[in-house]
Amino acid sequence: MEIRNKKIGNNNWQLVNEYWEKGYSWGHRTIVFKNGREMVEHKCRYYNRTWESYTYETCMLCAIDEIEETEKNRFINDYKYQNNIDRFKKGQKDEVIKMFEETEKAKELKALKEVIRNRDFD
Repeated sequence: MEIRNKKIGNNNWQLVNEYWEKGYSWGHRTIVFKNGREMVEHKCRYYNRTWESYTYETCMLCAIDEIEETEKNRFINDYKYQNNIDRFKKGQKDEVIKMFEETEKAKELKALKEVIRNRDFD
């Protein structure tokens, strides 16, 4: 087991990584915690080998992508609800996604992905 920590803004992020093996396959599992609260668990399954820069990199990035997708969908649904929209007009969803990318949550997740890519943990 490997635990990686990073403080971004006022939040403490913790990524707990494990290795698993069953029969002919093996993989990595990452559990992401934000301020001690579990956000997501992600498993990557491998058959042969990985081409990561370092161990657990892919699984950690996929876990953060999962959180980002969930938050983006929540933002879009909230926007639709607040503005009484059933279906977006052409190009409108892209504008809402740009709005999401300017939020603090999106910026924090982007910063966390950069931390993972650059191995810049505390």
